Amino acid sequence: MKRLDQQFQAIETHYPCAWRELPSRVRLGLVQLATDHTLENDWHLLAGNRIELYSTRLPFGSHMGPDELRAMGDDIASAAALLAPGMPLDVLAYGCTSGSLMIGDGKVSKELTRARPGLPTTNPLRACKAALRHLGVQRMALLTPYTSEVNRPLHHDLVHSGFEVTALGAFDLVTDTEVAMIDRASIEQAVAGMLARGRADALFLSCTNLPVIHLLQELEEGFGIPMLSSNQVMFWHALRLAGSSLTFDGFGRLLATS
Repeated sequence: MKRLDQQFQAIETHYPCAWRELPSRVRLGLVQLATDHTLENDWHLLAGNRIELYSTRLPFGSHMGPDELRAMGDDIASAAALLAPGMPLDVLAYGCTSGSLMIGDGKVSKELTRARPGLPTTNPLRACKAALRHLGVQRMALLTPYTSEVNRPLHHDLVHSGFEVTALGAFDLVTDTEVAMIDRASIEQAVAGMLARGRADALFLSCTNLPVIHLLQELEEGFGIPMLSSNQVMFWHALRLAGSSLTFDGFGRLLATS
């Protein structure tokens, strides 16, 4: 051992180092569910090399019942504390639409910022309302993967926030991981059916696990109204909270205009 220590001391050399200057990009911190297969990929696609994204996950057993969704509130703070310690972030986001509904916007924000007080926060439901108001939408259609026990309070929340929900479609799923497996044709048929039943100024496709980011532009062109998704509106809202005016083509008019 002594000989090895001598060899080590003979070859180890200490050098000074300077700190690199961090690039002047927006940095987003994202807390997402363990079962989400879609959100992180969507945000990386949107972010490209213009936005820095730091993410972590919190435990979730995949069952999208009200009790299970509310219970996530107890894990948000510990998950958010894992977001790139020592790295300055501009915005913190919680990636679950139905969870934001059941936990409550105020508690989500409070838990997100326990380790970083004062940072602006967003979640898909808050971002959806901000996007609808930004676009001047009052009458909206709503497509979700949820069952009625989640759809009912979501409908009531949107109505109480001042929006008229003219059509509501649902895939009636109880497992989060199933949401990511819904195919394109099912989504397109549901959108067409809903808009045939009720006039709307925009359609919101709820759930961060719903694979729709690539469909938004085509759906907008086909139906002539803004198409909003959970991942799209939360990304847009996070950038606005960070003071960014970046635009993104090909993912709906919300992201295409500053």
